[in-house]
Amino acid sequence: MHSLSSVLALLVTASIASPVAVEETQTLEARTADQYKRWDDMNPLAKRNVNPDTVNVLTPEQLTAQRNALLLAQSETAREAILFPNPPNASNDTFQFINNTVTPPTGGTIFLSTINNFPALGATGLAQAVGFVNPCGLNTPHWHPRANEFLTVVQGSLIGALILENDNGFGNVVGGPAPIIGALPQINTTLSNYTGMLFPKGLIHWQFNNECEPAVFVAGFDTPDPGRAEAARGFFSAEPDEVISASTGFSDFLTPAQIKGLRPTLTSSFTSIVESCAKKCGIPFE
Repeated sequence: MHSLSSVLALLVTASIASPVAVEETQTLEARTADQYKRWDDMNPLAKRNVNPDTVNVLTPEQLTAQRNALLLAQSETAREAILFPNPPNASNDTFQFINNTVTPPTGGTIFLSTINNFPALGATGLAQAVGFVNPCGLNTPHWHPRANEFLTVVQGSLIGALILENDNGFGNVVGGPAPIIGALPQINTTLSNYTGMLFPKGLIHWQFNNECEPAVFVAGFDTPDPGRAEAARGFFSAEPDEVISASTGFSDFLTPAQIKGLRPTLTSSFTSIVESCAKKCGIPFE
């Protein structure tokens, strides 16, 4: 990701750019696009065909109506009548996972089936995600507030990591244990093809493809509404800025001005790509 200073410099440069500078920028963009095309041609695995014939054809209004009907159904017979009104049609009981970011510089995409877009899951206690992780793609640190996750790599390899809960202090309590200072313990491993890893409910975790070939994972959840909370985005969204700077333990570590500058750049799901890995793999990086 870009540093704050480089982002600010880019904004300043853009605001005073001359016609010549704009033309040079357009030429640079054309050269970069050509670099991406050459990289794709050399890496056929980076190209994943997107199936346009998806079975996820219900409108938001239809999804809401079906979800409400299933929640009100009091027997399995009633549920089956809603899900399978026209046998042998199984469209209400199938879900198409789609990879809609197939080439760099995207880090990848996650397609998640929950009660929101697949009402059939409502009474099952289940949800599922398929993640398409491009080379050097990072599934940013996050946690699921309502679900345990069991993730299995089905193509390529990923580094999987989670941050342990380890806090035995609640401030400077007289006679109590001293507050814990410093980083929390991290568990991490390389998940090769067909290797799974459990990410317990509520623990911050992430996955990173540090290889030059795409990876794919399938993840199951034990609730149809797992939720997702971004670690960085959640922390830096706090107000006022002094709350964040005080939380770091050093008031001059992150100033309110720096925090305010960071907020517009925060993302959810995948970041673009990790710069050091992109250089290793010969992926154009800006």
